[in-house]
Amino acid sequence: MILAGFLVFAYAGCISDPEPIESSPEVSTTKEVKKKKKVEKVEVVDLSQTDAQAWCNENGFKFSKEEDFSDSVAEGGFISQSPAAGTQLEKGSTVTVHYSKGKEPTMEDKNALAKAESYSSMMHMSKAAIYDQLTSSYGEGFPAESAQYAVDHLVADYKANALEKAKDYQTSMNMSRSAIYEQLTSSYGEKFTAEEAQYAVDHLPQ
Repeated sequence: MILAGFLVFAYAGCISDPEPIESSPEVSTTKEVKKKKKVEKVEVVDLSQTDAQAWCNENGFKFSKEEDFSDSVAEGGFISQSPAAGTQLEKGSTVTVHYSKGKEPTMEDKNALAKAESYSSMMHMSKAAIYDQLTSSYGEGFPAESAQYAVDHLVADYKANALEKAKDYQTSMNMSRSAIYEQLTSSYGEKFTAEEAQYAVDHLPQ
């Protein structure tokens, strides 16, 4: 009886005093990883496209750019970001930044641009000469704002245009290189920049 009582007491003592269980290291590691995946602030407000993209790269986000017309924000300016500034965002997510394309062009703007493209591609004119032709009362008669929109948005290789003009002067009018340069840069002539004119005479056939 005494022996039996001792065994029961010893067994009960084992049950009431269990070994402490250590917390799983995997659980805490997972929580730490989740914390590291997030930042407290997503903030690219008023940053240029280059700076916003650099910020995203440095902080582990994907950068996406959208462009929208805006009457109040100048072309290239920051409009908004998505998600909103200050949002807690998981790393690897995409931050979309909206930039301005400027005011939406009017029909006059679009027509002026179409005319500018024709003058550049068919007549190889300089930027200044195209603007003058678009605004001239003896030319196209567009408003100054529409003409400016056109030359600002015209995709043209003015050095190539200058070279084409120079070739015409060389072959059809038998002009010297120095005379061609003067004609290309003259405010009464073609109105190319000095750099464009120099490129042209440097690349004329020998």
